[in-house]
Amino acid sequence: MKLPISLFLAIKYLKPKRSMVSFITILTMCGIMLGVAILIVVLSVMTGFDDVHKEHMIKLDSHIQISTRGNSPFVPDRVLEVLEQIPEVKAAAPAVEGFVLVTRNDQAIPGMLRGIDPELERDISDIESYLVDGILPLEEETVVVGSRLAMMLGINVGDRLTVGSAQCIMNLSENEIRLPAELEVVGIFSVGMYDIDSKFMITSLPTARDVFALEDGVETLRVITEDPFTVSETGLKIRDQLREAASKDRSLSWFRFLTTRSWMDMNQSMLSTLAVEKNMMFLLLCAISVVAAFCVSINLINMGIQKTHEIGLLKAVGFSSGKIVGIFLFLGTVQGVFGCLLGSALGIWFSSNLDSVLNFLRRFNPNLMSAEFYQFTDMPSRTTGEDVLSVCVIVMVFSIIAGILPAIRAAAMQPVDALRYE
Repeated sequence: MKLPISLFLAIKYLKPKRSMVSFITILTMCGIMLGVAILIVVLSVMTGFDDVHKEHMIKLDSHIQISTRGNSPFVPDRVLEVLEQIPEVKAAAPAVEGFVLVTRNDQAIPGMLRGIDPELERDISDIESYLVDGILPLEEETVVVGSRLAMMLGINVGDRLTVGSAQCIMNLSENEIRLPAELEVVGIFSVGMYDIDSKFMITSLPTARDVFALEDGVETLRVITEDPFTVSETGLKIRDQLREAASKDRSLSWFRFLTTRSWMDMNQSMLSTLAVEKNMMFLLLCAISVVAAFCVSINLINMGIQKTHEIGLLKAVGFSSGKIVGIFLFLGTVQGVFGCLLGSALGIWFSSNLDSVLNFLRRFNPNLMSAEFYQFTDMPSRTTGEDVLSVCVIVMVFSIIAGILPAIRAAAMQPVDALRYE
């Protein structure tokens, strides 16, 4: 198959007489390759952060939480009966949750304590799979703690903690005193997120009620749905069912004070921040592609100067200005294609081996990408075809645009001026 004459000449110009490929062309394609690779790696890391955050939001918490305005306690039995009639709801479990102060010996660390029903919790969260020591089935006066919290307090399974809450002090009368709870550690879990592993604790419902000074009831019903990404529609259906039940039975009029929040609502700030960071990072790093496009433009201008006589000859034998423009646009396109292919391969490889690369770099800087700051023990990364395609399309557009100015300059040459010194 014969190539178009403009493409044929473009490929010919990329191969000088003295070497296989022009050294300047190699440098230009390396610039494009590095720009593409960096963009792919950054987008892969940002996508990985987004995925891992969402995974932990869904696995460790519920898809929807039902609570009263002001988080006052309520008896969940009648609400559970209503939820059983909604096909989109897979499971529901009660919980009591709040901030506590954890002390052992002379150490005091703030934490988050959640009281659960162990039997119902198995249908809600996957916390049991994250246990690294001990067991989940909880009895009264026992607790399961995060691995980082256990390390900071220097505790193991079988040790005891002192856990107290502000409610114990605020709800006391003048002649009453309530001591903090003494809890035995029966398990240690690790989910790979520093913020959770360093603060989170799980205990039984009766124990949590005692810590937070609740006589009865729960503060929250945690609901799991068929599809975590359609929780908005399911939440509306739950609210409608609760209103309908309240209208039919006056004893359930308190249902009108119940509110539903999806995991997206509860983590809206984090999800918005991740989306903005990814978009802004993409726009900022596009500047690297613009720099690569300048390299392409400079290379083509230099090539146009070197090929002045040949361009003059082509125009003298009848080549149109459009074909001359096509040569330079093809030159920019060919360099962009090779740069994108090499950059995509390098970026995908680097993203797939990010942890290995970071472990190697940590030999020289142990605090590089520390878990305390980035919240992850391993650096998350996921490369999507959509990200790779968008990067390649943008870089290709820049590469083609970079050839426009040299192409116009070459097409504007007059054969007499180009051949004056022949």
